[in-house]
Amino acid sequence: MTTDALGAAPVAADGNQAPLRDRFAEEVVLVTGFPGFRAQALVRVLAEREPNALLWLVVPPSELEAAARLLAASSFPSAQLRLIPGEPCAIDLGLSRQTYAELAAQVERWFALYQTTDARARRELCFRVNLGGAREIAELSKVAESLSHVTFLSSSVVFGDHQGDAAEEDLAVGQGFRSPAAESLALAEALLRRKLSDIPLSVVRTPQVLGARGQPPSARALGLHRVLAMVAAAPSDVPLPLPPGAQCAVQALPADFVAEALYAVSVLGTRGHVYHFADPEPPALAEVLEQAAAHFGKRLEQGGGARALGRLLLSGPSSWLSQPSSRVLSEWAGGPQLVTRAGDRLLERAGMRAPSLLGYLDSVLRETEELKQQGRLEERHATLPFEVVA
Repeated sequence: MTTDALGAAPVAADGNQAPLRDRFAEEVVLVTGFPGFRAQALVRVLAEREPNALLWLVVPPSELEAAARLLAASSFPSAQLRLIPGEPCAIDLGLSRQTYAELAAQVERWFALYQTTDARARRELCFRVNLGGAREIAELSKVAESLSHVTFLSSSVVFGDHQGDAAEEDLAVGQGFRSPAAESLALAEALLRRKLSDIPLSVVRTPQVLGARGQPPSARALGLHRVLAMVAAAPSDVPLPLPPGAQCAVQALPADFVAEALYAVSVLGTRGHVYHFADPEPPALAEVLEQAAAHFGKRLEQGGGARALGRLLLSGPSSWLSQPSSRVLSEWAGGPQLVTRAGDRLLERAGMRAPSLLGYLDSVLRETEELKQQGRLEERHATLPFEVVA
């Protein structure tokens, strides 16, 4: 591995796989967003599928040491790795003129995973990360001589408070926004779409992204983790009533599947197209809570009602019916339904299918327990851009 700074298990998709591999031989592939957990999953996929590619990663200076450790432990040949200190949302990616010129001359493929969907992040950081990152994609694309494809990871949060179906060609659907992260990511997408003549872009939208299956927990805590932790912390002698919205669908995908989908889009996707991926059989919140309660040895009271609610409130102040817990639930339960026509066709070509949450919920529950043990469920005050990047 080379680095511009001083001191600085293969993932299998579900279903029958088409032979998607060795498509980037000796290409220079740029990744931004590392060492975020989504980009970690992508690097594992590239190590398996594209061992002959040259992988360049622009990494914020504060994350160089962690990034170097992760890459040293990866199966990617070290001679084909280049770690570049920079800031993907800063002007010219925070690079020197010489390094920026190298990227412009040599990068052939770009996976852009430097975004935030963190509903708690400050407005200034959200706009700096999402709009700044999109601006830099547009600027480098204008001068990149060999750039053939940019795969941009977005999210269903761009549809804000829209209820009902959201098609892949949609973006502005009359929505309002629940957070600066959602608003700024929608604006970032709009900026990129206005510049398609310069950017060989495909956009991938997913619901919330959980940690990779079969890997140590590297994900940042999401609303789902916090709700599951509330179940784990509930008293065992008081049945838990189902919270409001228990019939809402829970949409999520694991990072290893999202990484495989990003790779497939880079290989098979069409410039200017948007691809939606989602759980084909999303469970209701009630089903998720039932499985969580069984895992943690708790009881759910199916009938609920005022009597059950009263018992729970008397049992302590930490219930999921408190105002902070209601906010956690509102971040990911319900919301728009991603229509996945183009995404489904692409998955079929790639021999893949999206997994359903109930099939790997045990992994999410174990991840929740480890996040809790490590003290990573608490909200943190972010001050640097990368601290809000997933």
